[in-house]
Amino acid sequence: MTTMIKKSSFIKTFMKRSTASSSDGSVGTTKKTFETNNNTNEYVVVDTHNGGGVGVEKECDDELFLRLRREALQVAEKEPMVVHLLAKVGLLDPTNLNNNPKNCKNIQPAKTFEEVISRIVSHRLSSCSGGAEGNLCPTMLLQTIHDAFLAEELELGHTMSEAVRADALAVVKRDPACETLLEVVLFMKGFASLVIHRAARRAWKPDENGGGSVGTRFAALLLQSQASSAFGVDIHPAAQIGAGVMFDHASGIVVGETAIIGDGTTILHGVTLGGTGKENGDRHPKVGKDVLIGAGTKILGNIHIGDRVKIGAGSVVLRAIPGGATAVGAPARIIGFTPSGERPGSNVDTRLADVEPLSGVADSLVGSTITKSTTDTSLSTVATDIQAASISVKRVESSSSTSSDNMESGGSTDGDEAEGEKNNGDSPKEEATSKKIVLNELKKDDDSSHNDDDEKDNDDEGDEDDDRVTDFGTPARCFFAKMSKDDCMCPFSGSFRKSPSAHSEDWISHSKLQTLLVQQGCTDGECVEVFFELLHLLPIGSTARKYGCIPVDVFSENFVDIAQEKTSLDLATCQALADGDLKALGLSKKASKRFKSLFSTLGQNSTRALSRISSASDLLSSKKGRGTD
Repeated sequence: MTTMIKKSSFIKTFMKRSTASSSDGSVGTTKKTFETNNNTNEYVVVDTHNGGGVGVEKECDDELFLRLRREALQVAEKEPMVVHLLAKVGLLDPTNLNNNPKNCKNIQPAKTFEEVISRIVSHRLSSCSGGAEGNLCPTMLLQTIHDAFLAEELELGHTMSEAVRADALAVVKRDPACETLLEVVLFMKGFASLVIHRAARRAWKPDENGGGSVGTRFAALLLQSQASSAFGVDIHPAAQIGAGVMFDHASGIVVGETAIIGDGTTILHGVTLGGTGKENGDRHPKVGKDVLIGAGTKILGNIHIGDRVKIGAGSVVLRAIPGGATAVGAPARIIGFTPSGERPGSNVDTRLADVEPLSGVADSLVGSTITKSTTDTSLSTVATDIQAASISVKRVESSSSTSSDNMESGGSTDGDEAEGEKNNGDSPKEEATSKKIVLNELKKDDDSSHNDDDEKDNDDEGDEDDDRVTDFGTPARCFFAKMSKDDCMCPFSGSFRKSPSAHSEDWISHSKLQTLLVQQGCTDGECVEVFFELLHLLPIGSTARKYGCIPVDVFSENFVDIAQEKTSLDLATCQALADGDLKALGLSKKASKRFKSLFSTLGQNSTRALSRISSASDLLSSKKGRGTD
């Protein structure tokens, strides 16, 4: 028999079984009753197996487990309807309850946090799957999840126990509708779906010789299928998910086979991390740490979403988004920088209220995918207006022809209308023609502002021999890479004013930098990361930043450090690019044609920098010499 010590409702009572040696040296089972003192972190212990006696035992280290037991007792006193569930999952001891729930007499209290979670999630999933008559055996399901908790396999550097604990705490901290840890583990389907995924991942052994204590490939697929039906969340067992992740509301979330979600990320309902078709292999997004992905967002393809990124609700992301960026729209456009030090995954700023404008000027519309300006008219808009003007001219010409025919056939024209047309000055035909001329001039000016980026891309039909040797007669190591001229899916498309031709040699646009880096084997994601970091170095309101360009001196001074961090380029290549050293890069003749003027400017800038360093060194040596004399 166990002696119960009755206290106030704030006292937590639970049972724990342990082994202890009796006075004769034999090992027996000791049953203890633990009670917390309100003012200390100690328990009063009553040992009834060995003749009683009261002692003091320090509190165990598992604070989450203790917190769940405490919250369960408090809820049980106020809401009797929940008692049966709490007892069934091991958070209450049925023998200590005045009204012992039916079917709970033989249920033992859980001993660990992991056991509690295993019981809760297996109970929810098996209940939704039809219980004992459904597709899952409740006993085997419980054992599978609990064994996964005990496994040493790591997922993005975390054991399942570490990740699940971090997930639970993340929900408590980030979800304003959540007040207790208990409601997270009992009712939040986003949390439950992550627990099932973590167990399924440890059962995912696609190798025919695989397997293990927690199952094989089909066991993982069964868990995925049942979790998808029960919670409306579809996560492939092979996906990798970090710790401290929150799926808010969770309904409709889809995570593909090769997707990765970093630590501290928050994903709202309706988000898809999917592929782009039927291609095999690595085909799903890679999401960094502390990322916020708004409701209904679709991220498609093997693209990288950097750390601390904010993506607005309803976005369609088809290109890489650099770390620290804020993007929104369909297709997604980068509208600004995430404030330094902010962790979007934890802050959950779904309104994207705190964003530094991308161009750094007041007329940049945060929350809009295009910056409005009379000088910012895109080529597509110009083409549309020209087409409309042409249609207007044709209509006027047709109308004039019809009117002329009517006059010849004896038709009459009202005198007031004729007088009004005379007083209006230009006729509709002349007005439409004038508009067409203006728009053609605007298109011509717009084309001229991009000559420096596009003129070298027309060398596709050059001599193939030019792509085998360098300008110095040595075999080429880097060959011509064909670039698409207008990538309407680029996250920077339409975000900046057109760069003036006057700065074509001392500014580097995004398209030019991308061409330069792709030529060296960088991915689109790496190109975006480097450009974004360089752009953020420019002062807010600077002219170059307004046009989305990097001055060559800023590029020369900072490119090596940034490229070493953001790309896979070696140090020698990074330094050669920063110095404009065409010979060291080994570009073929065909490839180097694109960058002759840029490399010339970079080389001059590098020479001036070396000259300044040499002069400073000579001056320092001179001062030291005079000091010695």
